[in-house]
Amino acid sequence: MSSLHLFQGDMDLPPLSFHVSLEEQWNEEEEPEEIETVLKVVPPAYHQSLDVFFKVKAEKLPPHRACDHHIKLEGLLPPFGVIYSPSKHESETLQAYISENV
Repeated sequence: MSSLHLFQGDMDLPPLSFHVSLEEQWNEEEEPEEIETVLKVVPPAYHQSLDVFFKVKAEKLPPHRACDHHIKLEGLLPPFGVIYSPSKHESETLQAYISENV
């Protein structure tokens, strides 16, 4: 368990402490098996940023901000091109991706 102590200057207040453990940071959305897998795969140097390695968090988009970039293509059509059939492997991969994410 790590703790963070904040200096209160010359005040007569006790120091503030925040005790945060990895278990407290994990959401209920993560499965215990996934937590164990991530701990084994991710090097200890990156354990302070473990939340970015979970699939549930990786699938979420960041919140909208005032500086979001928009590309407006009003009135434009995509260029004409030949559509090729995917290979068997590409088709299977696409179907697996669609099944998992829909």
